Amino acid sequence: MDEQGKIISTSNVDDNLALQIWTRGKTPRLSIMNRIKNTRKLIHISWVEKRERTLSMNGRTPGENITYVVKDFEPVIAKILSDYVAKTNFKLKYFKLVVDFEKALHHPEPASSKADLSMMTEEKRSSLWVADCSGGDRNTGIFRPFFPVSEVEASAMPDEKMRITSAAMRTTEGLFKTGAIEALKRINPERWHNTLRVTTAAMLLGFSYCGADGSKMADFLWTADEKPKNPVHNPLSPVMKAPVKKLSLNDAGLMRLGHKLTAYIRHFYIVDKVRVEYGYDSEKVLQEAGYSRSRRFDFNTGTLGDVPYRVTFYENEDEKMTAFGCNPRMQTARHTGDMVILIPTETFRMAAKNDTMSNTDDDFFTLTRLLWAKQFKFWYENIKPYVRNFAGLIEA
Repeated sequence: MDEQGKIISTSNVDDNLALQIWTRGKTPRLSIMNRIKNTRKLIHISWVEKRERTLSMNGRTPGENITYVVKDFEPVIAKILSDYVAKTNFKLKYFKLVVDFEKALHHPEPASSKADLSMMTEEKRSSLWVADCSGGDRNTGIFRPFFPVSEVEASAMPDEKMRITSAAMRTTEGLFKTGAIEALKRINPERWHNTLRVTTAAMLLGFSYCGADGSKMADFLWTADEKPKNPVHNPLSPVMKAPVKKLSLNDAGLMRLGHKLTAYIRHFYIVDKVRVEYGYDSEKVLQEAGYSRSRRFDFNTGTLGDVPYRVTFYENEDEKMTAFGCNPRMQTARHTGDMVILIPTETFRMAAKNDTMSNTDDDFFTLTRLLWAKQFKFWYENIKPYVRNFAGLIEA
């Protein structure tokens, strides 16, 4: 396309429009080509996530206007991404990142005492596993799943297999050696295999990080572990040796994406019971529907969205429902009016129990994770059709 990059794959939508994948060795971009004017526009691939978005262009005759809906581009996008993957070193980067991300996802939080279990921070409670060595010997114990499991999933994790017998086993490597992770992926691939694969592919291809911009981290993932070229301005001067870049999973945006993924995995079996609606004056609407206000919290920016929220808790005892009216304290581009989260009260209490190792529920934490799980599922199911042909998914 120009001296800094090139078109890797292309496919015509019709006689007027073509979609292409352009790259210069980092995160690929989507090129929208107007075949009438022979002009192109480069955008991030995350543009296609809003499926109801429209694209309009002038036709070939005066006054003619052509409108496309993004959701109709799905077959074309899937094709050019598959072509791009086949023609580049994407798979090499992808499978390495899958391994790294899977290790980070299943890193067990160590607990050496009962106090560790009862006073776990939010960060630790975001983990999926606990290396529980609280029985008196810090080097022996058991890997405990910090998520609800089905009967079949539980059968893959018998106590004798999950025993920790030495300090060396308290690690991520020790957990993987139990074979539990591979067994879970075989038993329920949609929960344990496909989610990780789709997320990793999205990260490398330049899709959003579950609604947030992850373009800088995506570019870094493409160049991580590669030794940079050293320009030599003077042949007589010594070459400046730049350090080799190492992959880091500590990026704030990447960590938020990881937390949303773990929230979805933990609440996999109940996420469909959570409803999210939008409208004005949530308090009036909920009270007219029979809900009684119980308490109110303020949520900081980045917790429920890109702005701070004032969240009011409501209960409807007759319907056995719990609701949360989330009022943004600033303007947000993600929705209009208030956000309302509705969930059966029994389900919410079950989720709160699953979110803590102690006897004290944390409604603030659980509400956040349930919304994150809901957001992740919507994002995941939106991305999956674009990458399923090459992400190595296990289809039912």
